Amino acid sequence: MDVRCLRYRLKRQGMLELDVWLSNLDDVLLSEDAALIAAVQMLLVCEAPVLLAMMHGDQAIPDILNVYLRKSL
Repeated sequence: MDVRCLRYRLKRQGMLELDVWLSNLDDVLLSEDAALIAAVQMLLVCEAPVLLAMMHGDQAIPDILNVYLRKSL
């Protein structure tokens, strides 16, 4: 998937709370690290309730993204 499409999807989850939380991954996409980008892509397949559960610590965040997403909590 194109990085531009992923960046767009990061900002368009439909919930401001998720949009802000996921905005921490914007720099990840600029890194061009294939493993990180693949992890973001897999994360964005999740439905909003699953993402909310991750954000609130009720479900595990993928290890590779944990450092980026936990810093905002």
